[in-house]
Amino acid sequence: MTSSFQSAKRKGMRTFITATAVLMLIQSTVVPLSGVASAAPSSTDSKVTTASSTTIYQTFQSMLYKKNGLPAADIYLESHIKKVTKHHATLMVLQLENARLMALSAMTDRLLVPNVQDKMIKAYKMNDSFTKLMERTQDSDLRALLKEARDSGYRLVMLEGSLYPIMNYAAFVKYSSDITADISSYISIMTKETKKLPADDGALIIGYQEILLRALSQEKFLELYPKSNRVKQVHNLLNSYTLYTFYGLNNTPLFDYDTNKMVANAQRGYNGVLQRLASVDSEFLDKLDAFMDVVKESKYEKTAEVEKWLEQHVPVSDYANY
Repeated sequence: MTSSFQSAKRKGMRTFITATAVLMLIQSTVVPLSGVASAAPSSTDSKVTTASSTTIYQTFQSMLYKKNGLPAADIYLESHIKKVTKHHATLMVLQLENARLMALSAMTDRLLVPNVQDKMIKAYKMNDSFTKLMERTQDSDLRALLKEARDSGYRLVMLEGSLYPIMNYAAFVKYSSDITADISSYISIMTKETKKLPADDGALIIGYQEILLRALSQEKFLELYPKSNRVKQVHNLLNSYTLYTFYGLNNTPLFDYDTNKMVANAQRGYNGVLQRLASVDSEFLDKLDAFMDVVKESKYEKTAEVEKWLEQHVPVSDYANY
């Protein structure tokens, strides 16, 4: 592979990551007094004064938006989150997510500098974290950069032959018990999403049953928390998983390009989940069940009838997150 080709791939992936982060950031605006599911005062809240909570909240904000302030803001939040109201705790966690999303493209650029990327790849072993990579390099500047990326809330992934930072939602889990139920659930969804990415290089890299289970979790979130500040993000995720389910991706289509048959793993996965979760009330599963009835009638081939059903019930334009 030529260096120019690899550079072009990196540029394309960097653009994709940046666009995704920007889209999430636009959707992640935190409205101070609304958009976060309300919660009954907890015993912790009753011991916290509004004035002291507000002071901590304001200090956190001043730290968060300083240059390279993400690591310090996270440390401050972790040490003070038990001293604020659940409302302020939730706002701070959401603002930390926003700040990390905002800073992601700059960190991506720093890690994609050719000589930095080359040093990283030379030391990299499969599934390495930033911490593991730090242990393998003697370059003090690189170690400092990797530490900053890790402490800023990112995790390391290999995508299309290059190493990238992505959001590390597992780093938010420590706050789950101190924030509202909807944002705790959102963090759980996003942690699963970023611990094991669903796709790479135009191909699905998780199993068909896992696709359905994630979609059901997203659907449940939207049902339980229709006014959550993170509805748009989860709605877009469910749109993506709907397309994964009914169409696949370019390099892993639901119906094989050569035989025009539904891939065997999808047949087994979909039928297995539909049978196992037959009693679950879910519009998503109802739609999949109806789809599978049509597909079975066509002997698992992508016939004109199957294509017509898809056009009527799952039109791509309705689910593409443009």
